[in-house]
Amino acid sequence: MIIGLTLDRDKNTQKILNKQSEYDPSDAVKERTAEVLKDFGLADEIRNKPYPEFNFESLIDRLNLDQSSYNQFPGTRSQDPAEAWKSLAFRPIVRNKIISIAAHITASIIYPKVYAQNDRDEEDRDGAQVMRDIMEWVADKADYDKTFLYSVIAALVNPAAVIHTEFAERYREIKVMKADGTWDVKEVLDELFSGFQDALVPVDELWISNMYEHNIQKQPFLIWRKVLDFATAKAKYGDRTDFKYVKPGIQYLYAEDQNLFYEQFDESLQGRLVEEVIYYNRSADLQIAFLNGVLLDHVDQPNPRQDKLYPFVKGGYELFDDGRFFYYKSLAFKMANDEEVVNTAYRMVVDGTYLQIMPPAVVFGSDDINSTIIAPGVVTTLSNEDGKAAFQTIQTNNNLTAGYNLIEKVEGSLNESSADVLQSGQASGGDQTAYEISKLDQNARVMLGLFGKMIGFMVKDFGELRIGDIVQHLTVGEATDLLSTNGKMKFAKFILPEKTINGKTKTRRIEFDMGLPDEVTDDELMNMSQEIDDEERDLDDDVQIYKVNPTLFRKLKFKLSIQPEAITPKSDALKKALSLEAYGLAIANPLVNVEAVTRDLLFGAFDTTKDDPERYMKKPEEMQQGMPGMPGAPGAPQAGGQDVMGAIAADEGQVGMQQAINAK
Repeated sequence: MIIGLTLDRDKNTQKILNKQSEYDPSDAVKERTAEVLKDFGLADEIRNKPYPEFNFESLIDRLNLDQSSYNQFPGTRSQDPAEAWKSLAFRPIVRNKIISIAAHITASIIYPKVYAQNDRDEEDRDGAQVMRDIMEWVADKADYDKTFLYSVIAALVNPAAVIHTEFAERYREIKVMKADGTWDVKEVLDELFSGFQDALVPVDELWISNMYEHNIQKQPFLIWRKVLDFATAKAKYGDRTDFKYVKPGIQYLYAEDQNLFYEQFDESLQGRLVEEVIYYNRSADLQIAFLNGVLLDHVDQPNPRQDKLYPFVKGGYELFDDGRFFYYKSLAFKMANDEEVVNTAYRMVVDGTYLQIMPPAVVFGSDDINSTIIAPGVVTTLSNEDGKAAFQTIQTNNNLTAGYNLIEKVEGSLNESSADVLQSGQASGGDQTAYEISKLDQNARVMLGLFGKMIGFMVKDFGELRIGDIVQHLTVGEATDLLSTNGKMKFAKFILPEKTINGKTKTRRIEFDMGLPDEVTDDELMNMSQEIDDEERDLDDDVQIYKVNPTLFRKLKFKLSIQPEAITPKSDALKKALSLEAYGLAIANPLVNVEAVTRDLLFGAFDTTKDDPERYMKKPEEMQQGMPGMPGAPGAPQAGGQDVMGAIAADEGQVGMQQAINAK
């Protein structure tokens, strides 16, 4: 019996070639392949078994049903002429609900809050700030905003949203043209497939080992199977020794009883694709890859992550139980019964309207009455020998009102099931105070309910994987150029523009420096700080510089948390109202920094001014001219003996107090 890695394909699309494969690996490879096949068979049985949580559907069947609902598949029209006329109208209720909730959740990209603790069990706020900034830098490089958006929609549609992340270094050969028209071949870093790589994993691509283990990190093994273009597979695995055996469209099947590999042509691979299977095993610390059945790694290749976690996180819409079942109840699944009632009633209303517009008819007599006679505005005389020919429509007595009432009732139930946050938090016309806006915003946040927390858990788990990759790969010297001209190890620099620092927009630059000592005295620390201050002044104070000892940074213990504000952020209207109210109260207070209050609370409340508040601020020389006691300065007597700035401040203070009273 021949057993292959592909277990769910139609056997009619496969055929065994009449030759033994030239791929004949060692006995250790064959033993490992047999072990993976055994686990693959168990995982395939798990995913194709019906479960009561899925209404006694299998995972694959449940996935197809939910995606059909989201993609608005109306079904196939009947071939029976008596049924073919009936409407297949499909109301996009589920899709609209999913998009509206996803829009609210993704209104602000969620990042986890980072805390750091040093080896003396003290909080290290500077270390936490550096990690937050590097995570932001990495997120921009890896298109985290896209991954976050797609994962939220996947959690609403599918039984789970699964994200894979890894740090990779891959190289490719390019041709460098010379002046004489010839070229040299050069190996360079393939930036498209290198660096931080995040991908959303379709549910049907991930095989699990235990359906009743909710934590993905506690799964005994995982198998990720997908299909790649041969060029992509070559870019990823072309440097492996046994890649030479990989052929597009050709599977290598292992016959365990004969201890041999056979070649098989697989039509589903279309002669240009290859099947990638990555096997993860927690207890054996394994991560090995197969292409078309060819093992490309060492049989004992360990998980490359230092934290030894699976490079996957998952999330979903709602739990089935108390956190035992691996998958989730999607919003599409939750709304399925009500959606079926709505679409059935809607089609009946449409069919009834068709019948009222053009009712069925009967003919009495022998004259031939066809479709050319039954048309608007046509007058036809019917007669026969006995004068009894007649044409009469049939009144069906449709009660369309009952159908409309049913649809309205069921749509109300759908609103309860889906928690339409946009409708629940919708404001009425007219101006609202900050208190009224905050109440509407709070209503919208409450309606998000459990789903917001589920997304928060997934983001936190993803952040832990990201921190592990950052510590492992970004705090070491660059592999391509380890030594600089002065013999010191080189590290990557991280540039983060448009950071608000002390009320000003600056660029933050983070540098890892092995030359920094592990321990310093107060005097040494002061001298180092002075050097950094001098360097910042040379850059016109437009850059804030962080210099970090990579060894000490790696020793920090990082903790993540998701704040409720991050999951359900305040609306822009609420932020603006609160900022302006705070400005009105603070500007009259002699204890505050007027410049910072103006930058952050006044200009920061408006999108058109917060990016460049400098153009609205006085220059230093103008502020010197406006010192108290000078003509035109605050506090100097003005026309009519009135202090104009004092009067404005007093008026703003009164307005701010009145707004605060209104809010209460």
